[in-house]
Amino acid sequence: MNALVNALVATLRSPLNQFSSSKLEDFGVTNKLAYTIIEGAVGFAYASRAEAPSYVPSKNEYVRNVFKVAWKGPIETALALASLSALTQLWIDKGGEVDFEDKDLVSLLGLKEGDKVIMVGYMKNVLLDLVKKGMKVVLYEDNYQFRCEAKENGVEAYPGSYILLEEGGDALIATGSSLLDPRSLIVFEKIDAKEKLLIGPTATVHPYFAKLMGATMVGGSYVKPEKRERALNLIKAGYGYKKLVKLGLIEKWFARAS
Repeated sequence: MNALVNALVATLRSPLNQFSSSKLEDFGVTNKLAYTIIEGAVGFAYASRAEAPSYVPSKNEYVRNVFKVAWKGPIETALALASLSALTQLWIDKGGEVDFEDKDLVSLLGLKEGDKVIMVGYMKNVLLDLVKKGMKVVLYEDNYQFRCEAKENGVEAYPGSYILLEEGGDALIATGSSLLDPRSLIVFEKIDAKEKLLIGPTATVHPYFAKLMGATMVGGSYVKPEKRERALNLIKAGYGYKKLVKLGLIEKWFARAS
């Protein structure tokens, strides 16, 4: 089994073992997000529809079976991460400890002006905020247009594969969607940084899983039970994460990976 599968299965067997027999109630892939429904919770993750999946689960499929095909392809991985998202939200429902306080990333990561922040994946608002507060940001992103936008804001930007040449910095911030790429584990292992934060729409993962993947902190999303039906309907209609945030359906949280 690959590293992502190992981390998913280990998380299901340990801190999420109360959900070890959970099944998919529903699932799907839109042009923006993959989603799953597990025990009423809506999980989601960024989805790339570049190729047809070789494995498609069925309704009432055990979550553990979905986990076991992660990194087999983009869709399979997205559905696995969406399933982890749903389970993590169920864990929060049952008292799982996360911090819902609005956090400033600079103070959260213990940064000071002039510190070097390595970003894996383009997060425009995060990047601009870091630059505004005097951080030296280096972006690794495969999308050429995003790299151009970053450079216009005075940020060094390189293709994603170049990160293997990176020596390190004061902090590493990676999008949850980086987990769709098998290189992500190598990145977290190789990059020397005091804090390694996993954040974004696809980062709704249990802190234990985040630690297994090499992160020191995780910033995820939570949809309250009374808002889940509306969130699901919007996702099925093709709306993305930003729309869910704008409509007040998302509560963001942070936790130390442990």
